[in-house]
Amino acid sequence: MEPRCEVCQNFRPSGDTAPQRTLVEVPFGARNVLLCKGHAQIARNSGIGSLAELRKLYRESDGQRSYVSRRSRDRQGAGRRATDA
Repeated sequence: MEPRCEVCQNFRPSGDTAPQRTLVEVPFGARNVLLCKGHAQIARNSGIGSLAELRKLYRESDGQRSYVSRRSRDRQGAGRRATDA
């Protein structure tokens, strides 16, 4: 699977998988967030310095969910328990 910007992936799950899109890994403490150049620049211009601020910047306009997960991409999908498939 082609890596995608975490914001783009959650905002448009089935759309815009352009291979020419430049991705950058932005460190926020122990968590690295994979963002397209555009979303990384917006975060930089907004003065974002923490994962909590980034999650707040990229959240649904009418809700509390963020397009950026608290967990890294490596841990997603494993389930909550060690016995989860």
